[in-house]
Amino acid sequence: FNLAKINQQYNKALTYIDKCIALSEPNSLAAVEYGVKKVEVLTLAYERSSDKKYLEMAIADYESLLEKMPNNISVLNNLAYMLAENDQRLSEALAYAKRAVELQPNDASILDTYAYVLYKNGKYDEALENLTAALQQYEQGNGVGPSELYEHFGMVKEKLGEKAEALAYFKQSLEIGGDILPDATKERINRAIKRLSQ
Repeated sequence: FNLAKINQQYNKALTYIDKCIALSEPNSLAAVEYGVKKVEVLTLAYERSSDKKYLEMAIADYESLLEKMPNNISVLNNLAYMLAENDQRLSEALAYAKRAVELQPNDASILDTYAYVLYKNGKYDEALENLTAALQQYEQGNGVGPSELYEHFGMVKEKLGEKAEALAYFKQSLEIGGDILPDATKERINRAIKRLSQ
């Protein structure tokens, strides 16, 4: 499984992880851990291929994991982000993200996801409040948030009509992300910068 995953042979990796799941006791810790690994591979396969079947399978598997672990913060957070990122079932995504924040209110990445889902649901003022709280958490820790946090700030500020601030956040997102940003993300941020610079 790991070798196939590393070599980006995602269908092969899925075959192996399905065998691991089949050999595990149902609802055991091992079965759950294999389920999480399967979702990671499905997500990678979707990101690489843009094939919606991988996305649909990943969402279904996350929901299956959530039935077994209704208070798993990571599953709630990741499912909420995946749904929002793909503009699917946004009200459900909001419920999942809100539940994750209720369970772990001072986690910067969870606050960021919640803010992003709020943004996708058109709740821009609430999104800004949660992004600000996330940034404060990052600043208390290592001083700077990840690139996507600043991109989310830019998106919200643009919707609120604060173009100069939105532009500054998008530029900061590019600067922080540097060479590790995927090309599609760089292109999206550069389009936003061009749009706001006109």
